[in-house]
Amino acid sequence: MYDNNIHNILKIIINFWYTYIMKISIIAASHRQKSESKRVSDIIQARLKELSQSLDCFSLDLGASSLPLWTPEKKNGDGVWGDTWIEISNNLNQSDGFIFIVPEYGGMATPSAKNLFLLCGEGELAHKPSLIVSVSSGNGGAYPIADLRSFSYKNTHIMWIPENVIIRNVEEYNPGNHGKAIPEWLDKRIDYTLELILAYSSNMKPLRKLINRKDFGNGM
Repeated sequence: MYDNNIHNILKIIINFWYTYIMKISIIAASHRQKSESKRVSDIIQARLKELSQSLDCFSLDLGASSLPLWTPEKKNGDGVWGDTWIEISNNLNQSDGFIFIVPEYGGMATPSAKNLFLLCGEGELAHKPSLIVSVSSGNGGAYPIADLRSFSYKNTHIMWIPENVIIRNVEEYNPGNHGKAIPEWLDKRIDYTLELILAYSSNMKPLRKLINRKDFGNGM
């Protein structure tokens, strides 16, 4: 059961650290337009704004953005790698934390999610906390979490927080009017993880002043 005392303590910590505006980027990592991942990302963004009205959110829908696969030509800044990517990169750079909503494709995280990690080669995600929200139309959803935790952090230096969320039977997920396949405790679990990612994002901000990407831009 979710402990109300822990909930209250977390809210006190979050409110204490909200002396400046934080920015959270929410990435819907489906290839499809009008996807369930995007719908979930919109719900999560609305809930974040309820938790902190001063919060700045950047929403990135990889299904709608249609970013091409990484190639070495990206460094030339031509075409989509000009203004389109620069705007996305700047928003990610300015973010203090991230939430990735990732559907399960064939027991893996989506290629578009992995492609984004290749594209973020300038430290956009580096040493910033991130929450994984995995979604599945059935009873799956665990594999994208294992996939991302294992193979996305080396050069990006993204920092996945220990908690994660799995929304199974996602078509029935609708806060306030869930279908029968959605457990009653899920909303409280999501609130708990959102409060955690906000606390991590706030408290880890001073750490990035120590980062030396010039000499140690990539992992070993």
